[in-house]
Amino acid sequence: MIALNSNSNVDNSDLTNYPDGRVKDNDGSGNGTPVNRNVYGDLHTTISKLMRLYAIIPNGLPDNETNGFQIIEALSALASKNDFIYPMTTNGTVLNVGIKLSSMKDNEFIVCLANFNKASETQITGIGAGSFTIAYSGSFKTNEYVRVIKTVSGVSIIRLADAVSLDAMVSELLYLKKATQTEENTGAIDTKATTPLTNLTAFIKRVIGTDSVNFLATSIRDGLYPRAHFAIVAALGTSSVKNIGWFSGLNVGATGTLPVSANITAATLTSDGPDSFITCTMQNAMSNLNYYVRIFVQGESANLNSDNDIGQMIFKPISTTQFQISVREFTANSQSLKVHLEVVQL
Repeated sequence: MIALNSNSNVDNSDLTNYPDGRVKDNDGSGNGTPVNRNVYGDLHTTISKLMRLYAIIPNGLPDNETNGFQIIEALSALASKNDFIYPMTTNGTVLNVGIKLSSMKDNEFIVCLANFNKASETQITGIGAGSFTIAYSGSFKTNEYVRVIKTVSGVSIIRLADAVSLDAMVSELLYLKKATQTEENTGAIDTKATTPLTNLTAFIKRVIGTDSVNFLATSIRDGLYPRAHFAIVAALGTSSVKNIGWFSGLNVGATGTLPVSANITAATLTSDGPDSFITCTMQNAMSNLNYYVRIFVQGESANLNSDNDIGQMIFKPISTTQFQISVREFTANSQSLKVHLEVVQL
């Protein structure tokens, strides 16, 4: 570029505000700054270059509020330097990026791709002279992105997270990293995250596995509930009586069919001398032959003395739907007995 102050008739009266001079008017004596290629050539060629760089075709109209400002449009596009990803390198001591860091405004930033693992570098340089002190926010590794911010006191470099770098960050900082099964089982750390699978496996170990002895409830300790205790509690309040009823009109030593009720659907009386046998049929089949019969004898004769000359009644399961009761009389009396029954499954 041809500097303005290298031309003749340049106004250098205020170099504080115009360090390179400014155009001077002609007072009629020919003392004005010449209108020539030296003065205006670079200006026009630079503007043309800007237009070409960003594919802006001159519209042939003056730039103004009505027609738009194509030169401003081109200059604004130049600011897109912040949209590029710049490679960041190191010589082992100083970092470097291919941009004029000294020309960046305070708090302006660019994004860089590191081609190295951060070490102990404390300075960064760009295009041109000068270096800047670095303030880091997080470390970074090869092929990770960082935000480089120009600050009043130097340069701030912040590690950026993406789908590539996030796993490495999580691993280094132990944030929400999956616990191993051993770590889950031990349960001694708070820097790893549980998962449904590891949690399920640890829970199984504590309930029915090798660790259950340390977690099940005992007579002196609260804890998880063992299966044996559960079965006992589950059975509480659940009746094991499967059939109830009665038969009546029993006269020991006689024979015949006796009246029945409820779940006792039939009672057949046979006798052999002083011994009588009553075969009872149940409405509800028992689960197996491991059951017993509760027997309650009620006297129904006018004189109870006629009904009490008998021995103890005993029972015997025959099948899941039938059992037999045996009773003997000691004195040949005529009884009228009503026998209440409860059949209990064991």
